[in-house]
Amino acid sequence: MTTKLAPMNSFLRSVVLVFALTGLLAACGDLPRPFEGAGRAGDPGLLELRDTGTVRVETTDDLPDGASAHLARAMARALRLRDIPAYSESDVGGDYILRPNVHASLSDNGAELDITWVLMRPDRLAIDTTHSTGELAADQWFADQPTGPEESSLAIPKELVDKVRELEGKADDPLARTYEGLVAQPADEIAFMITGDRSSLRAAPVMKVALIDFAGAPGDGNTALARSAGALLQARGITVDNHEMDENSVILSATIDVSPVTEETTTPLDRVSIEWIIMEVDGTELGQMNQNNVVPRGQLDERWGTVASLAAQAAVETLDGVLGQIATNKKLQLRPANKTALAR
Repeated sequence: MTTKLAPMNSFLRSVVLVFALTGLLAACGDLPRPFEGAGRAGDPGLLELRDTGTVRVETTDDLPDGASAHLARAMARALRLRDIPAYSESDVGGDYILRPNVHASLSDNGAELDITWVLMRPDRLAIDTTHSTGELAADQWFADQPTGPEESSLAIPKELVDKVRELEGKADDPLARTYEGLVAQPADEIAFMITGDRSSLRAAPVMKVALIDFAGAPGDGNTALARSAGALLQARGITVDNHEMDENSVILSATIDVSPVTEETTTPLDRVSIEWIIMEVDGTELGQMNQNNVVPRGQLDERWGTVASLAAQAAVETLDGVLGQIATNKKLQLRPANKTALAR
C-alpha cells in the first residue's frame, strides 16, 4: 500500500506564527487628531485648510541660527504642500510639535547632516520619529537668517504661488531648494504619521525582499523552496531583489530540516520542519514562523516538486500580511502603487 502525501491544505493548517514586531505605530496611541483651532493668532490662512491638526516646526540648537531657521521653514513649506497646516516662526501653539535633532560632521567643504525628526504632542510626548541625511556646503552651513516673513497663505496651490513669484520677478532661491531637498522624504513620512492617509506615501520607496540563506534541505529543496517563495511573492506584487540590498530591503531566509519520525508508524515517515525568518539587512530579527508536516520516508531525498510549492504557498499567505506591517513600520510601500495583491 502506498501512503499518500498529506492533503494540500495541511501545510496551511500547520503554520505557527511567532512574529514579534517592534516599534509599531499603534503603540504610540491614536495619531490622527481633529483640527482643534485656528492656529496662530493673526494667521487666518490656517483657517482655510482641512482638519488635520496644525504642526509647529521648531528650530534646533544643533545648527547655526541661519541654517536652523532655513531647515525649519523648508519643513513647514513641505508639510503645507502635503495639505498639513504648518509654520515655524513661533514658539507657541500647534496640535503637533516637530523638532529636528541634528548630528553634523564638519569638514572644510561643509557638513554632513544626520537628522532625526521627532513628532510630539503639545505636552512634548513623542509620537514617532523619522530619519534623513544630507549635506550642506560651507556657505549653506553659515547662511544668514531668512529675510521676509514666512509664507502662510496655505490655501493657494503651489503652481499659483510660483506663477505669482515669477510675475513679481522673484528669482528662485537656490538656498531654499537645498533645504527643501533635505526635508522631502521625511515630510512624506510625517504627513502619513499625522493623517494615516497612505496617499501621503506616494513618494516613499518600495520595500524589497531578498531571499537568502535557504539551507538544510536534502535534494533540491533549498533551491525549490526559494524559487517557489520568490515566484509567489512576485505574483502578489512584492518586489524580490537578491542583488541590490539597502535600507529599503528585508531578508527572508529559511532553515529546513528533514529527519525520520521516531514514533512507530505503519509506513516510515520523515518529518519536515521549516523555520522562516525575516530580518533586517544588518541581521536584526523581525520575526519567525515555523511549519511542520510529515511525508513518506525518502520522498524529499532528491526532488521536492509540489511539496516546495505547497510549503511556500502556506508561508506566503501569512508572510504577505506580516511584510505589510513591516513596510508600514519602516515607512515604505509594500507594493508599487500600480500593483495589488492577488485575490485570495
